Amino acid sequence: MRQGQGCTTLKIVGLFALMVRAGLHLPCAPESEMALFTDLYADIGDAQDLSRDLSSFSAHMTSMIRLLSESAAQPMLRERSAPRGLVLLDEPVTSTDPQEGAALAEALLCRLADMNMKVVATTHYGALKELAQTTSGFANASVEFDVEQLAPTYRLFIGIPGGSSALEIAGRLGMDEDILNDARKRLRLEDRRLDDLMADLQRKQGQLADDSEKARQARHEAEQAAREAQALRVQLEEAEQEARRGLKKKLGEQFQRVRAEVQATVDSLKREQKLIKVKETKERLHELETKAKQELVPASKPIPLEQLNVGDTVEIVGLGMTGSLLETPHGKKRVRIKVGEGEILATVSNLVGVVQEPEATAGRPASSAPSPHRASTSHGLGLDEQTVVDVRGQAADEALDQVVAALDRATVDGAPFLRIIHGHGTGRLKTVLREYLKASPYVVEFRPGDRAEGGDGVTVAKLR
Repeated sequence: MRQGQGCTTLKIVGLFALMVRAGLHLPCAPESEMALFTDLYADIGDAQDLSRDLSSFSAHMTSMIRLLSESAAQPMLRERSAPRGLVLLDEPVTSTDPQEGAALAEALLCRLADMNMKVVATTHYGALKELAQTTSGFANASVEFDVEQLAPTYRLFIGIPGGSSALEIAGRLGMDEDILNDARKRLRLEDRRLDDLMADLQRKQGQLADDSEKARQARHEAEQAAREAQALRVQLEEAEQEARRGLKKKLGEQFQRVRAEVQATVDSLKREQKLIKVKETKERLHELETKAKQELVPASKPIPLEQLNVGDTVEIVGLGMTGSLLETPHGKKRVRIKVGEGEILATVSNLVGVVQEPEATAGRPASSAPSPHRASTSHGLGLDEQTVVDVRGQAADEALDQVVAALDRATVDGAPFLRIIHGHGTGRLKTVLREYLKASPYVVEFRPGDRAEGGDGVTVAKLR
């Protein structure tokens, strides 16, 4: 460290050590650590005394001899446990021949290390800097100095020795350039290379510190942006779910109104026998189904019928069912479609090709996915989708809604009958559906299915 900064640093370290012993709070960063030293020794500043015939060198040597004597008298300091004594040395062994002074200072520091003393020393000796780089238990440190501004930056670099920069500082202070050039020529080449190397190391260390701070800031900003993006995604998902719930409720209300109109029209037909109302209601229902399809169909573009082949997934418009093609629809009015474990005969004009999403199918077979609108004859009888409805496994209220909707469509389309697949189970679903069919204005009569149709697990309703 340079003398001015080094002296200040030594005083701060000594003051902090005394504050810790007194139980005072230190003005330092959180999580900082400070050892507890029972003894504190310091040799700072010029201690020459003319009255005692002491030069600067003699004064420093007297202090060092007294320090070694007192330390040797305390056995606890020689134990290889945590250091108990702190020694602060400002430019040890100066004011004498540099080579002899450096050698004596090196020997002194090694002796203090053997005595298990914690030592903080400032120096301009290159030999001591080399000792710290090559000997275990020693470490270099330096405080950056801005030669351009002639001021310290107060940035501490651990592991890098500091340079004196005497010639550069003298030049900034106005020293004659010829004198500086002459000094550079006289300076040994090895010393110049060492000073240049240390200056370059300090510059690189400063650049690394700046880059590290920029990286830390960038990481903090990236983490903040990621948190904001996550919060925005959650908000968008919640808004989308709310919109879907609102749309489903709205469409349900519209279907209920149209269903009521269909019922009213059927009742009117019984009295007036006017077919014009049937056509109007049928057109109204078709418009509503078209609108619902436009609102609920996914944003992705459907596959044209001309591009569909056997095995492709299709949706039956108006029923909300999906299945796979068992034959190509090219040039045909109706094709067989596999739905669940069975198959139905569907009108080609009511089919829409569906693009399969990997997320929807990963990890499970398509045939095992449950569907609230599943329609299957269970025996592959080839029935049209307008004449069969499968409500197996559904709750009674949900199944009843599906059957009423199927009766609406079958009546409007003029179908002669409707097959309802409800299965056996506990028999409750079959009882609820047949109780409703007894009072339905759509139904003339109904019967259990025969053996080929599924037996008592199927109810066949004859429509008006």
